Amino acid sequence: MSREVIASAPGKIILTGEHFVVHGAYSIAAAVNKRVRVSILEAPGDSYILAGDARSRVNNDDGRFVLVKTILRHVFEEEMKDQGVAISISSDIPAGSGLGSSAAVSVATAAAALKFAHLETSPRKIFEIALLGEKKVHGNPSGIDVETSLQGGMLLFSKNTESKPIPLNRVVHFLVVYSGKPRRTSTLIERVEIRKKQYPNFFDCLTRAASFLSLDVVDAIAAGDLPRLGALMNISQTALSWIGVSTSSIDRLIEDVAAQEVYGVKLTGAGGGGSIIALPKPDSVDALSKYMTRNYSYSFMTQIPQEGLRWEV
Repeated sequence: MSREVIASAPGKIILTGEHFVVHGAYSIAAAVNKRVRVSILEAPGDSYILAGDARSRVNNDDGRFVLVKTILRHVFEEEMKDQGVAISISSDIPAGSGLGSSAAVSVATAAAALKFAHLETSPRKIFEIALLGEKKVHGNPSGIDVETSLQGGMLLFSKNTESKPIPLNRVVHFLVVYSGKPRRTSTLIERVEIRKKQYPNFFDCLTRAASFLSLDVVDAIAAGDLPRLGALMNISQTALSWIGVSTSSIDRLIEDVAAQEVYGVKLTGAGGGGSIIALPKPDSVDALSKYMTRNYSYSFMTQIPQEGLRWEV
């Protein structure tokens, strides 16, 4: 019987600090109830990757599955020549949606590959290998997406210190809506770098403010103060607009959702399209979910916390 290893990892949302986290600010992220599943199975012949209708040999530099190939080649090195494997990827998360699709693929692939190769599978080792894939496609990621997908729950993250789990004394619901407009994280990171060079002093002020905002969010969550949490999300959106990562279509989507029974709403992730998140009032969760399902092709309600990396086989 062929040996198989299967791992799955969740997508994520960011509540505060996206982009500024790349420059040292605190940021808060949480895993969501949409996952990526990666299977590695012994197979005869050349090793290949399969996702939907797309297929590519691991040793073929055809521009497809670059992230996955980077991780596999690093983990297996010469072993790839001696043993064929079939890597199958399935995902609930749209690519380019700002919901951590690539990080979830990176984490699940790194975990499955390390375990298949009988190598160390500690969280730190999986993070290290997964981040190699993220850097290959995103250039200079902070690591927050990988860390959140790996650990699950809700995290206070800084690239300069260890992430800290944020304890939740109650389940919190977030609405997630994908705009239908994909974007490239690396492009948005470069756009923010240009903005920083244009206005370095005020950008530094906003970076420091993002840290204070994230710490205020931790306090609001600890107190169970949802109106305050929503207000802080709204403030975060104004900073993201100033650095140029919101768009007219995202602004219109935010305006529509803000008219519903929510405490706060903002873009999540890199921006430039992608997705928004909203914090619904507790008694409006069901009605809001139905409204969004009727009016938008991809939306869902997620409870926080959610599990991180999971071994399926």
